Amino acid sequence: MSCAIVINLDYDNHSEKACQEVWDAIKAKMLEAGFRLDNRVFIIKRDQKETCELARSVIEGMEEHLEFDKKHVFGYLKDFYGYDMEHTENLLVPKSDDILVSTKSNFMD
Repeated sequence: MSCAIVINLDYDNHSEKACQEVWDAIKAKMLEAGFRLDNRVFIIKRDQKETCELARSVIEGMEEHLEFDKKHVFGYLKDFYGYDMEHTENLLVPKSDDILVSTKSNFMD
């Protein structure tokens, strides 16, 4: 089972430069913790509880060791949530019912 962590930064109240610096630090720490990055979603093969605990510990670890412009990492977060990807549907691909599978080969023998 795969779980995802979504982290959105507060660009409304912080400069793009500051948010980019925070994002780069978050990205490095999350990858170091074993997550992989799929666009802007961190994914890992663990159950939801374990995934959320790991993500929270990564950010809390940054909070203990880093300060950005004398503000803490949590002050830059707009959204920070996790979910089980089993319930995720990619709307960019056709529904499985719409995909036709042919058993006839088009290759010449």
